[in-house]
Amino acid sequence: MKKTLSIFLGVLLLLACKSQNAHVEPVDCDTMIAVNQVLEELKGRDVVLFVADGDEISPAEVPFPVVITGMGKMRMFSALVKWRETLPEGSQPVILNIGSAGSAKYPIGTIVPCTRFFNGGCELVHDCIEVQGDGASVFSGDYFMSTQTFSPEQVKLLSQQYDLFDMEAYAVAQFCKMYDIPFYCLKAVSDNLDGNLKDWRGILADIRVQFTELLNSGKE
Repeated sequence: MKKTLSIFLGVLLLLACKSQNAHVEPVDCDTMIAVNQVLEELKGRDVVLFVADGDEISPAEVPFPVVITGMGKMRMFSALVKWRETLPEGSQPVILNIGSAGSAKYPIGTIVPCTRFFNGGCELVHDCIEVQGDGASVFSGDYFMSTQTFSPEQVKLLSQQYDLFDMEAYAVAQFCKMYDIPFYCLKAVSDNLDGNLKDWRGILADIRVQFTELLNSGKE
């Protein structure tokens, strides 16, 4: 039954790619299939969902326990440490980090699996952690990546080097590497690094619906 469902979902994704309206940006089929693969790998496992902002998910409407951490790498890492202290002995959790991210590569609303995590700070990049699978690169900085917080030249240069920009994913990757916990990450594009963040909360409402539908579609 699982194999049949996986094939069926894959066919639907491919059909969606081929049937796009000419006025809509084309769907990245490889990205959609990679997202579906993440959902398949999460099935039947003890998944815990870590989210920075409460507007990015509706905890009561998704099939996993949810931890809302607050924004930024320090808040995320601190929440992970506190969560680990409450784990029952012998438990084998899997961590899924979801949330919003900026990108000059993907259209707003695109959900992207991530597998390479870069620690951005005052010197821009200190370290990189990679996990298995096909996915995008994420630059986790201390501020929103936009022309309001960086110069246009820096934004252009960094957007050529990294696919997505957030403020937490690297902290989750680092924690999971330290404690040998399986880690998956899905980010939804909320802006295109153009400095226009005035409707960010409104975009998060759409992202919340997308993530809720996606995570429920992947449950057994």
